[in-house]
Amino acid sequence: MLAGMSIQPEDEVPEYPPESPAAHDDRAATGPDAARWAAAAAVGTRVLLAVVAVVTTYTVGVRVRAGFLRDPRHAEVLHGFLKRALEPWAHWDGVWFIRIAADSYRAHAESQAFFPLYPLLVRGVAVATGHDYVVAGLVVSLACYAGAMVVLFKLAQALLGPRVALWSVVLISVFPTALFFQAVYSESLFLLLTLLSFWWARRSRWALAGLAGLLAALTRSGGVVLLLPLAVIWWEQRRGSAVKLPGGPAAGPAVSPAAPGRRPPAASFAGLLLVPAGLALYMTYLWWAFGDPQLFSSVQAYWGRELTLPTAAIWRGAVAAVSGVCWLADHGVGPILGMRLPSGGPDSNVIANLLEFSSFAAALAMLVACWRKLPAAYTLYALAALLFPLLYSTTARPLYTLPRFIVVVFPLFIGAAAVLAPYRVWRWVVVGVLGVLLVASTVLFASFT
Repeated sequence: MLAGMSIQPEDEVPEYPPESPAAHDDRAATGPDAARWAAAAAVGTRVLLAVVAVVTTYTVGVRVRAGFLRDPRHAEVLHGFLKRALEPWAHWDGVWFIRIAADSYRAHAESQAFFPLYPLLVRGVAVATGHDYVVAGLVVSLACYAGAMVVLFKLAQALLGPRVALWSVVLISVFPTALFFQAVYSESLFLLLTLLSFWWARRSRWALAGLAGLLAALTRSGGVVLLLPLAVIWWEQRRGSAVKLPGGPAAGPAVSPAAPGRRPPAASFAGLLLVPAGLALYMTYLWWAFGDPQLFSSVQAYWGRELTLPTAAIWRGAVAAVSGVCWLADHGVGPILGMRLPSGGPDSNVIANLLEFSSFAAALAMLVACWRKLPAAYTLYALAALLFPLLYSTTARPLYTLPRFIVVVFPLFIGAAAVLAPYRVWRWVVVGVLGVLLVASTVLFASFT
């Protein structure tokens, strides 16, 4: 899947500085098989999670859930083994995406919080699946995941070589919320579009970079933060030298050839304006259809979210995490291992807060790795993409859904791979821990816990 695809133009000037002979030998030693192992990791993790979901439905089963999280007409239409194998991937927000794809926004109040591109693609693919929206959603998600892994490998390889590219794919594929890449969710699509936006920006193809950013903003509101890294890359190409953050790499990979005549003209900056245009298009639709261009924001109150400062959400998340530690000290892990915590109950929120803050702490560690190893645009994007979801927080779960947002912030995984790749034992320890958490997360998701 990865080895056979080439995206790099033949006439492109190499975009990283000259390497030492030792570094070159290291790349050559790991290069031939890196793409094949990355493909095996991407495919293998998807197969593993598919098996885990099926086993979960035969053992744990599907827990009782509220009526608003069910859609028997569109999300529960399969039978027998296919029902057990496929429908667990259309739980939670997947039900909302299917509703929008099948009936549009007008049929379901509060659905406007979900941006339109992913359900539109599901609706289009459903024509070929006999209007089975679960199957259509899985096709879209898995196809986008495959494309995203290809571009991630190529992008990381251009930055830091094939070994880092391999472990970037491995780490993002085993992250505990990587299950959403094959669920009826928009994660795979959003990740693919953000990667393509960076890929084309590095090659001075600003119309394509802006178009990918526009589509990302039509997939998720956080797509608008792509304007920041794209502007940094454009400025670097325009002036012919890299922006360096304090404490960043002393001679990081160049983001674009600086050869005469290859610098983007001033007018090419207009391509970047396509990114916020994606959000503007959705707001225009909401104004036309519902009379409120900010409806996607106001309906967040339905999920208990309110506008807040990211720093306030982080502080409340830390306090809630301490409560989780105290709860574990009193109760132990027995209720968790026995899955005796009711979904949405006070105890489950305490544990969720602990896990969500742990994810945030892990993301901060990966952000430090980005800062030390990657060009400025990648680090700034990772920082902005982490803070943006914290603008809307909930009282019971201050860092609610943050682990799902982390998994699409691809520079975090390139940075982590750059740090871990030289250390065989530590990288496998990290992969092992993440893999166990990924399997556990899949069990919880598939069982609607």
